[in-house]
Amino acid sequence: MRRIIIKEGPIVFLRDVFVMEVLATLIFFGASFLANYEMLYRSYSLSEYLRYDLFTIIVFSFFQLTYISILFLNWYFSHYEIMEKEIIKKSGLLFRRRKSVSMFEVASVELYQSPLGRMMHHATIILEHNNGRVTKIKNISNYDEYVHVIKQMAHSASGRILTRDPRILIEEGEGLFLEFKETLRYDTRKGEVSKEIEKMVLKTIVGFLNADGGTLLIGVNDDGNVIGLENDFKSLPKKNRDGFENHLNMLIKTMIGLSFAKYTSVKFEKVDDRDICLITVREGHKPAYLINGDKKEDFYVRVGNSTQPFSMSETSDYIKTHWG
Repeated sequence: MRRIIIKEGPIVFLRDVFVMEVLATLIFFGASFLANYEMLYRSYSLSEYLRYDLFTIIVFSFFQLTYISILFLNWYFSHYEIMEKEIIKKSGLLFRRRKSVSMFEVASVELYQSPLGRMMHHATIILEHNNGRVTKIKNISNYDEYVHVIKQMAHSASGRILTRDPRILIEEGEGLFLEFKETLRYDTRKGEVSKEIEKMVLKTIVGFLNADGGTLLIGVNDDGNVIGLENDFKSLPKKNRDGFENHLNMLIKTMIGLSFAKYTSVKFEKVDDRDICLITVREGHKPAYLINGDKKEDFYVRVGNSTQPFSMSETSDYIKTHWG
């Protein structure tokens, strides 16, 4: 089984030392108001052999040496193990701790570099999971190599797109886990609001819910050109991002179902000074149907780079194999 060990850099250890130094200073400073420790010390015979100020320096130095040693050993023996199906964090000196997350649940892999990190050629790898949990592997050297390997493993485990950078998504183009829609509701050819366009957007969301999830970009046409959301904004009572998101959530609740709203997350980004909307859809816990105006329920599944309608018999067979 393939396994990669990733160890956080020394800046993590130095950060812990700095935090502990501040806490220790505050604790000793606060303790100085609780009692006259010099008088207590002089009441013992040890004061005849060692002055109080030297005793204080020795105690504080020993205390520093102890916690710095513990922090160093804890940092030294802590690491991440990246395997084909899970990510494990092992930490602790005397009592080993083990935290594990499934590689299948990794929704995105991103990088963050602080100014100091750029100088040291280090970065923090941020893994965002489908349940909202975030794993940060901090101060990593050779981060490009590790990110590439993690993306490969996570993609092999789930097949999902592992970035939410809209520019990268647009460059990759439509596929099994990615779809572009020019607008949410505005027909640019007819110059009017169209319920059919809304239905096409919801159909894609249903298809992702019934498959393995995916990402829908609104404001980008089929050729990957950024159109923006201006026409959609103008067509709404509240002509901004909030109005757009409120209308989208209302469509999901009325045309798919309230219970499926928690499987979608909405994010807005600026690309070429134009707003676009990224809708991340996770696999649903049960079959999702698109409810039409005549209360008819249609079943769709993401197949290849398109969303396909299923017949009643196909739907029955699919549900048995996918959720059975």
